[in-house]
Amino acid sequence: MPTDLAPLSSPNAERQRRYGELAIYPVVFLALIICVFLLNLVLAAQSQRDAEHVFCAIQQQKAWVGTRRGVEEAQISTSISAASQPAIAAFTNSFRMLDRITTAFYNGDTVSLDGHVYRLDGAEDARTRKSIHELYRILIEGRSIFDSRSAPAEISEGLNRALEFVLTQDAAAMSASQAFILALGELSQERTARLQTFQVISLALSAATFIAMVVRVVYKLRKQDKIIDERTDELIAQRDMLEREKAHIERLVKDLQTTQSQLIQAEKMSSLGQMVAGLAHEVNSPLGFVRNNIELFQRNYGILSSALREHDTLRDYLERGSLEQLEPQVDLAKSSMSLIEEYDLIGSTSQLVSDSLAGIDRIQELVINLKNFSRLDEATAKFADINDGIDAALVIADNVIKHKATVQKRYGDGVRAQCYPAQLNQVFLNLLTNAAQAIPDGRRGTITITTEKLDEHVIITIADDGAGIAPEHLNKIFEPFFTTKPVGQGTGLGLSIVYKIIENHNGVISVQSTLGKGTEFTIRIPVQRRLKTDLFVT
Repeated sequence: MPTDLAPLSSPNAERQRRYGELAIYPVVFLALIICVFLLNLVLAAQSQRDAEHVFCAIQQQKAWVGTRRGVEEAQISTSISAASQPAIAAFTNSFRMLDRITTAFYNGDTVSLDGHVYRLDGAEDARTRKSIHELYRILIEGRSIFDSRSAPAEISEGLNRALEFVLTQDAAAMSASQAFILALGELSQERTARLQTFQVISLALSAATFIAMVVRVVYKLRKQDKIIDERTDELIAQRDMLEREKAHIERLVKDLQTTQSQLIQAEKMSSLGQMVAGLAHEVNSPLGFVRNNIELFQRNYGILSSALREHDTLRDYLERGSLEQLEPQVDLAKSSMSLIEEYDLIGSTSQLVSDSLAGIDRIQELVINLKNFSRLDEATAKFADINDGIDAALVIADNVIKHKATVQKRYGDGVRAQCYPAQLNQVFLNLLTNAAQAIPDGRRGTITITTEKLDEHVIITIADDGAGIAPEHLNKIFEPFFTTKPVGQGTGLGLSIVYKIIENHNGVISVQSTLGKGTEFTIRIPVQRRLKTDLFVT
């Protein structure tokens, strides 16, 4: 009976109910997209703030270097009876800048540099707190020396105290400053990684919401096809809608690929930052003693010029026959010559020039190896010497390796292959860095590098005697984001990038490892073969 049946809802009410259900999905999807947009804004602001912190930390390090150099110049000026007040003012100003920046970092305050005001937060974690506390300790100890106003008679003694202070504290200050800069970089990387992870999660949820919306729409449309006479028009409309949604999905996939590329670039920039910091230290050492040698050369030049003037005066007296002035001038000439002989100025000056040339040659060698490593001007595949690429990577990674391991090279002759040299150099750098980090602290290990040409392939082996890799991890080490390092010390992208580069060179990479005995990576690439053109690592 009709009276026994539940009342039927009107078509308009049923349509409105369906539309209301479908409206939930776009709202959720839009909310997730807005979330991604807001995360991008937060990431941009955070990156700007981190860049300002790193800039101020670099200015802090420059202020210390300026203080040290100013003290040395003032000491040299005083030793040759030159005016020392400008030099004193220079290192005093440098120390005051160091004071302002360090105090702002320590207390969390604003600081003005080059007409800009920067807001600096206090130490956020143990890494930055330890470094800034060490710098603040050195600052407090130096205030009593650099802020004092000595009488002219006490300037020399004050300079001696300042020179003793900077020489004593230089290593600690530079080490703490470098550690502070690296810690700021690591914190920035961690925050960026977290925000990017939230972005990926939001995009994944957006895709899931979109897929759920598509499934729901398809289900409703299929159900509606059974009860609506105009099925053909609805199928056409459904096809058009699905095409639009497919294009939307493709855009989302491209966004995900862009995010992946950004993560890979972040990993490369992190490695590059660590390597550049090591190269800066390697360049700074020869540059420092070259500068010192030039300053000593200037001192010697002054003494030699003074002696020449005394002898020119003596010659004039002899030519004019001024006998009453001849004897005092002879004494002055002898005195100037005795100073030259006492300091052995001729021999020491020659040695200073030789040492300075050696230092400049060292800097030139580092620059050439850095250029060979990057090879930014080589965008096409070419035949390259594999041994040269490994040597360039060793120079870049020297600051990481030299304190941990001894490198043994077993290079074959004529080991050349058609490749993208810059990308293979990145492979070598990642593997060498991992090998050095695998050696436990407190023990000096050995990294053995072997190259050979076998038939139409090049074989490269990089082995270490470090901690080794657990068997359950061997099958996962080339997976993206897999890492055995503590949280915050690795992104898990290094070996994944290595695997992709070797694969795109039509090569293979394998690994053998034993816990407690070490790990060996073996790379096999063809000498000449058509390379893939879709390399994503640049």
